Amino acid sequence: MRFIACFDMDGTLIDITSSWEFIHRILGTEEEASVYRLMYERGEISYSEWAELDISTWKGKDFSEVLRRIDEIRMTDNAEESIRILRDYGFIVGVISSGVDVIASRICEKLAMDFCKSARLLIEGNEVRGLIEDLPPHRKGDVLEEVARHHGVPLSRVVFVGDGDSDLSVFEMSLGLKIAFRPRSERIVELSDHVVRDLLDASKLMVEWSKRFGVIRSYGNDLNLVSVPLTGEDGLGSFHARG
Repeated sequence: MRFIACFDMDGTLIDITSSWEFIHRILGTEEEASVYRLMYERGEISYSEWAELDISTWKGKDFSEVLRRIDEIRMTDNAEESIRILRDYGFIVGVISSGVDVIASRICEKLAMDFCKSARLLIEGNEVRGLIEDLPPHRKGDVLEEVARHHGVPLSRVVFVGDGDSDLSVFEMSLGLKIAFRPRSERIVELSDHVVRDLLDASKLMVEWSKRFGVIRSYGNDLNLVSVPLTGEDGLGSFHARG
């Protein structure tokens, strides 16, 4: 029996809240991009139209500096250890993000993820030519269903960890477990099963939850879950639980 642990990227696995804004800051296109963002927020254009316009600000600019500085992005504290624990327990682990693939693919490679879904840029040489495929926030739930179906895992054995309104399409689904990590959205908190501030607490919750199915076991030789730092009075970190 297998389980899937799926993570949002921006603000969850990495300490920047928007990979798009990270690129804009490097290229100096923040002001122009803010105009398109406001148009989207006012409902004047669709998400796909916004994504195309946003990326148009990068065209013709040297993208090599962006590619070079991706390695400056810090992982969220304990992200690597949390993923290691899950992999040691046999979880299928991956990312579904509305962020861009030049960052997502690097993060997924570092964490040895089993799947990595994000918006995909068309890059030729050191220039962005366009957008191959976007991944609107409202489609994250559909993408997670596709991933689960591909691996033959029912949604009742799928966990998702996210932090903001861009994850709502997933948190509104009926999943085995939904964990809000340092949430920036009240709605996410309302829909979550747990709220945590440390990814190690999230991995502990997932492992303990999966044991209810009676087949979970460690695949590693050096895993010691009792070493996970617990910060909450109830022994599961800084979080709340429902049901």
